[in-house]
Amino acid sequence: MGSERSSIFLAVLLIVLGVLFLTITIIPGMNLGIFWPLIFILLAVGFYLPSMIWYSARRELAALFIPGSVMLSLGIIFLYNVISGDWVIWAFGWLIIPAGVGLGLILAAWVGRWSRSTVWVGIWMLVINLALLSIFGILFGGPLLKSVGPIVLVASGLILLVRSLFSPRRND
Repeated sequence: MGSERSSIFLAVLLIVLGVLFLTITIIPGMNLGIFWPLIFILLAVGFYLPSMIWYSARRELAALFIPGSVMLSLGIIFLYNVISGDWVIWAFGWLIIPAGVGLGLILAAWVGRWSRSTVWVGIWMLVINLALLSIFGILFGGPLLKSVGPIVLVASGLILLVRSLFSPRRND
C-alpha cells in the first residue's frame, strides 16, 4: 500500500511538472527564464508533502523537510535573482543553503517529535546564517537587501534574546 501511494505521488508530481513546462512552452510570451526558480519551490513542496499526506508515517518522513527546506531557500534566492537581476549576491548568497538546513531541522524536529536540542541547532543555524547574509547584504547588496537586512538582524537578535531569557536553566 505504501509503495502504491509513493508511485501515485511521484506520478502526480511528474504530471504537474510536465503540464507546467508545456504551458510555459505553448503560451506566447511566457518565458521559462522568469519561472525556472519555481521548479525549486515545487521540489520543496514535493519533499514536504509526503509527511502531510501519509500522516501515520509522518515521524519517519520528517527528515524530508531538510532537503525540502534547502530547495525552498534556493527557490527563494533564485526568484530574487531573476526578479531583481542582482546575481552578484551569490558572493555571499550561498549562506541561504545552511539557513535552509536549519529551517529543515526545525520543521523535521517539530513534525518528527525529535529532541529539543535538534530544534535549537536548527534555530542557531537559521539565525546565524540569516544574520550573516543580512550583514553582507547591507554591505554589498542591492537596495532591497540594504533595507531588509537590518530588519532581519533585529529579528535574529530578538530570537536569540528571547531564547536566552526564557529558556530553562541547565546546570552545565
